[in-house]
Amino acid sequence: MEINIERKTFLEGIQLVQSVVERKNTVPILSHVLLETKGIGISLVATDLEVSMETYLPASVAKEGSITVSAQKLFEILKELPEANVHLKTEENHWVLLKCHNSTFRLAGLPKVEFPEVQTRSIASLPGKSSESFELEQSLLKNMIGKTSFAISHDPNRNALTGSLFLADDEGLSMVSTDGHRLAVITKQDFLEGDIKKFEAIIPFKTIMEVKKLCSEEGAVSIGFSNNQIIFSKENTTLISRLIEARFPDYKQVIPKASQYHVDMNKEAFHKAVRRVSLLCNEKSRLIKFTVSPGLLNLVSYDPDLGEAREEIPVEYAGEEVVIGFNAKYISDFLSAVEGETIRMEFNDPLSPGLFTSQEEKDFRCVIMPMRV
Repeated sequence: MEINIERKTFLEGIQLVQSVVERKNTVPILSHVLLETKGIGISLVATDLEVSMETYLPASVAKEGSITVSAQKLFEILKELPEANVHLKTEENHWVLLKCHNSTFRLAGLPKVEFPEVQTRSIASLPGKSSESFELEQSLLKNMIGKTSFAISHDPNRNALTGSLFLADDEGLSMVSTDGHRLAVITKQDFLEGDIKKFEAIIPFKTIMEVKKLCSEEGAVSIGFSNNQIIFSKENTTLISRLIEARFPDYKQVIPKASQYHVDMNKEAFHKAVRRVSLLCNEKSRLIKFTVSPGLLNLVSYDPDLGEAREEIPVEYAGEEVVIGFNAKYISDFLSAVEGETIRMEFNDPLSPGLFTSQEEKDFRCVIMPMRV
């Protein structure tokens, strides 16, 4: 195998796929990226056996072939090289010679036969394409992930919650995440090109993060399903991932249908107050006590070893005084994700879930369980 390729093109490609590689892998080949000539270019393939990614790069192919090399080391080398053409050539015993300007590297490689067989198929090759695939604006998908991924659970004992529920139903296209203490959901309508069948799929956290990095602000991404796998395809890049085989909780039952208390406040003022007061939160509970009274929201945190913090902000509220507690991090995560200027907090009593929304972004909702104060 022998190729010439622009350093910038090569670096962008390896940077994209190498993030799939599992850093703490006990199987050496899974730390490698597969380089293989295809037509007038090369494909780069990386996998951790759960998530796989392939991207195609234009290159001048002098000799066809394939090889695998350490994804991390190749990335580090390309990152430090000057902007010039890179010459890559395989040698005996799977050594890889890499030259660029005045720099020369020899990398230990492994043959393609040792690399897992990865089914990185295009959407067009999926069975039932007309009913099981659709296109979505990349910016929209990226936005949906950004609004909900913070609520994904990282508890391996709660398998169904370690990913985001992605579904299409009568309400539209939704993405939902929950860790059992909070829930984030965003629903979009009138966005699809053509009809789409209803579906439900739980996408693992790692895949969600890779898709977010894959998406840009322009263009569409094709999404398809096949044999408990989901495939995302854009331009010359394809990502395929296994889905989580579990039952996601009935999230619609968690979202309050009606609330007794409604509090409206400025997002920026609320967020800054939460950040300041949380500086003296108990490090384990992260509790902030909210006292709502006509026109005011009082936030208090306390830790016997640290001290106490208080802050008041003006709000739109005309009911009786009520006290409720919330986890400061959960509130802050929501406020970091939501857009708009006015936040609404709703709840029925101090022990019922709080519903947080933005007046300017009503398709995004966050439910946070209260804490005893």
